[in-house]
Amino acid sequence: MAETKKELTSSKKITCLTCRKTKVATSFYVNSNPLFITEKFEICKSCMNEYIGKKDANYLNRVISVLAMMDKPFIEDLWISRGEEWSRYIPQLSSFPKYKDMKFSDSDNYFVQSNLDSDESEYIDEERHYNKKWMGEYTSSDIDYLEEYYTGLDRDFKIVTTNHKDYAKKICKASLHMDKCFQDVLNGVSGADSKYKSARETFDTLSKSAQFSESQRGQNDVGLGCFGVTFDQVEQRKWVPKHIPMDKDSIDKMIDQFASIKESV
Repeated sequence: MAETKKELTSSKKITCLTCRKTKVATSFYVNSNPLFITEKFEICKSCMNEYIGKKDANYLNRVISVLAMMDKPFIEDLWISRGEEWSRYIPQLSSFPKYKDMKFSDSDNYFVQSNLDSDESEYIDEERHYNKKWMGEYTSSDIDYLEEYYTGLDRDFKIVTTNHKDYAKKICKASLHMDKCFQDVLNGVSGADSKYKSARETFDTLSKSAQFSESQRGQNDVGLGCFGVTFDQVEQRKWVPKHIPMDKDSIDKMIDQFASIKESV
C-alpha cells in the first residue's frame, strides 16, 4: 500500500542548522513564513525551546521574536489561558481552526509593540572601534564576548603554540558572527538562514582544523599517562615525551643491594 502524504512527511529527515543533528520532520515546526522556502523550519523544536529558555525578564520578548520569525500570531488571551508557557501555547495555534491561518500581523498589536519597544530600550547603540588584538572593528560587548570565549578555549584545550592561538582567535570571531546570524534568523530577516548555515560551516571547519573538539579536549584532560592516548599520539606523528633516565634514588640502590646479597648466598 502506498504511503500517505502525512506518512511521507513524518518519515522525512531534516538536519537542524543549530545542533547539526538529523531528526524526523515531526521534530521541526511547520513553516508558514513566506521568507523561508522550506516546508519546515530548519531549527528543531529542542533548539527553539532552548533559545526561549526559562521565564525571566526577557522571556516574553524571546517568545514574540520567535513567533515573528514563524509568522505566527501572539494572542494575549490564549497566552494567559495556557499559563504563559511556550510549550503549551504553540500547539494551540495549530489545533484551533480560528488561529490556524492567522499571521504575526494578526497579533494583539498594542501588546506586541509595547514589548518590542521595551526590549529595544534595553540595548545600547555601542560604537565600533578598531581593536589591534582582534584585528577588526568591534563594540565593547563584542570584545567581552571574544575575550570570554578565548578564555574558555584556553581552559579546555591548553593553547600554547602560536598557530593554535591564531586558530583560537579566528574561532572566537566565527562564533561571534554565527551568534549574530542566528539572531537574524530568529528575527525573520530575509536570507538569514543561509548566512547562518555558512557561518556554522566556517566555525565547524576552523574547529576541525585546529582540532578543538570534544574528543580532543578529552585527550587533553586524560594526558599522556593513558596508553591508548599515547598510541594515538604516535600513530598521528604527534609529539611524545622522550624518556630521560634519572639518577637512582635510595630505594633503587637498596633494591640493587638486596639483589647482590641474593646472588652471593
